[in-house]
Amino acid sequence: MQTAPRKSTRSRPAKPALSETAVVEAGLRVLRREGVDAVTMRKVAAELDTGPASLYVYVSHRDELLRLMLDAVVATVPLPDVPAPPAPAGPLTGGEDWSDRLVRLVIDVVHALNGHPGIGRVSLGDIPTTPAWLDLFDRILGLLLAGGIPRQRAAWGCDLIALHIGAVTYEVGAAAVGGDGPGALQEALDARHARSAITDRLATLDPARHPHLAASTAELAAGPAAARLALGIDVLISGLARPVAGGP
Repeated sequence: MQTAPRKSTRSRPAKPALSETAVVEAGLRVLRREGVDAVTMRKVAAELDTGPASLYVYVSHRDELLRLMLDAVVATVPLPDVPAPPAPAGPLTGGEDWSDRLVRLVIDVVHALNGHPGIGRVSLGDIPTTPAWLDLFDRILGLLLAGGIPRQRAAWGCDLIALHIGAVTYEVGAAAVGGDGPGALQEALDARHARSAITDRLATLDPARHPHLAASTAELAAGPAAARLALGIDVLISGLARPVAGGP
């Protein structure tokens, strides 16, 4: 009985060279396909057709990989120019003032992270210090300073904005939806409101005990998500720009 000749290893397609970038890109592919919890060193190694030990040359552990993945996503967001502080009142180049640029930047970051559900939560509890994240918040801080916000208040404002970005994108990840842009955020909001435990509880509130909640059931569940996101950012920025007695 004649057996088929073994295929020479030289005739097989060559594996792509391993690098930190290749490992991060493989991690993002696993995330988009299976979710952030599926991103393990073993799964990423399988994506690259190699063993987990090979990855440790480029990343020390899973947490570092997740931070690098977060940074890779943030690096895709274009950063606006920052005017010299304090910026003049009124529009800057292109018809935008400093707050317009900041609102647009934060929205762009949220949408980029929403394209990789779950990656935003990496920024919660452990402030990232990776290059793109630092570039982003240097620009955010610069825009706040350009608006005449005192440096200490602007610095604290960066932390609040980071927390807001993490919280909003965490919700998209929790709803296990994908796709970038406003659609992902809207899907997450719809998924949250579709949970019977929430909607049923709101519908059965006792007006005598919770008069304001009971009267606002429709408003609490209303969208659109883009308007909610814009409101949150506007409240943050407007609050930072408003002087507070005894504050920094």
